[in-house]
Amino acid sequence: MSTDNHYDVIIIGTGAGGGTMAHELAPTGKKILLLERGGFLPKERENWDTRAVFTEKRYQTDEIWYHMDEPFRPAMHYWVGGNTKMYGAALFRLREADFGEIRHVDGISPAWPISYNDLAPYYTRAEHLFYAHGQRGTDPTEPPTDDPYPYPPLAHEPRIAKLEQDLRAMGYRPFPLPLGVRLGDDKPYPQAKTILSTFDGYPDLTESKADAHVAAVKPALEHPSVTLMTDSYVEKLETSASGREVTGVVVRRGD
Repeated sequence: MSTDNHYDVIIIGTGAGGGTMAHELAPTGKKILLLERGGFLPKERENWDTRAVFTEKRYQTDEIWYHMDEPFRPAMHYWVGGNTKMYGAALFRLREADFGEIRHVDGISPAWPISYNDLAPYYTRAEHLFYAHGQRGTDPTEPPTDDPYPYPPLAHEPRIAKLEQDLRAMGYRPFPLPLGVRLGDDKPYPQAKTILSTFDGYPDLTESKADAHVAAVKPALEHPSVTLMTDSYVEKLETSASGREVTGVVVRRGD
């Protein structure tokens, strides 16, 4: 890491948002600092141990949050790659209606200031970045787009193939989930064999799951102008007298 603590861009967090931002800005040559409160998720046999991951919550934060004065342990994962280290790699786009006003039982969720059409080209770019495998036209709720998925859908396992056949015979329209997976030639850096059964909710030893770490942060760090600082908790943002500009980031590292 550089000893100079001045940067053009400081990105807080390396999850889906921060990792993607770093990947996009890395080729610009700007001096970029990535701050991540966690470290690198260890590669160990417990990565694929159901009891360790889901019952013991080995990779989940130990911190306590409160809701209505009731303490609870949030399902948050502070690692390089953020919560995407544990996501199931399903890459759905928001639907057009999601951007409009939605009336809930407890109130109204106001409409967004932008529409689906504003984001559509960026969804396409994200699907390429995260190696989305899918098939257009099979999901009846899919929002409109002229861009195909960059990779074909994954083949069903035998039991799921039989289930799909049975559902179609009943008149239903099952469709393959769009999944972010690096398979074979999809991988820029081929590693161990991909084991899809350990994707959903597990960290992936083989780095085949297209999480923010492997798909975005690692390529960004190949640029010499990008620096990653792990185990760095952002305590506050310093601002100008007017409060309209961030002038510094206060970070706690260890003690």
